[in-house]
Amino acid sequence: MNNLPTLIYGDEVFKIILSALLGSLVGLEREVRRKPAGFRTLALISLGSTIFTICSYKLGFNGNQDRMAANIITGVGFLGAGVIYRNGFSVSGITTAATIWIAAALGMLIGISEYMLAVITLVTSLVILYAFEFLQNWIDAAFQHRSYTIAYKSTYDANELKEKLSALKLKPFDFKETRQDEKSNLEFEVIGKDGQMDIFNQWLLDNPKVYSFNW
Repeated sequence: MNNLPTLIYGDEVFKIILSALLGSLVGLEREVRRKPAGFRTLALISLGSTIFTICSYKLGFNGNQDRMAANIITGVGFLGAGVIYRNGFSVSGITTAATIWIAAALGMLIGISEYMLAVITLVTSLVILYAFEFLQNWIDAAFQHRSYTIAYKSTYDANELKEKLSALKLKPFDFKETRQDEKSNLEFEVIGKDGQMDIFNQWLLDNPKVYSFNW
């Protein structure tokens, strides 16, 4: 009789341990990159999703088992929104929010005993988080987008600037020019390779007509 609780709850205990393990594996990548939600947070999210899923069928919601699942997704949505923030002209935290969503999905899969699907989801998620980063870095380097503001000591030579951009295979657009006294300010957007933009920056530094610039 002393082993009865173990026999009854053995499967649930296994689910809880497996859920914490898989959640921590997903969170390890976020922890290494010093993101807001690390391996402890994602382990707890996965664990909590598993527990709520277990509660769903333990409470016996016959014919309405998705009610608890819907509430889990809603709660995870609030957590995900909390790690997304605006950083200047860019938005950060979206990948971390998506990882929180995946951790909850892993917990729910384990909660309904879909262990193979959980493992496949984990492996696929880790491939996206680790392997796809190299692809993303290549895309970012090949299609860099910068906003330039250049202050000239006097009037600037538009043809000289456009010829330099064309020689470096950089695509400028949205030119805006303002003048104040003898100075000219030029604002524009550029798309091109990261290395070519570094060469363009050096050209601006060496240009005696340029008073200052930023991007």
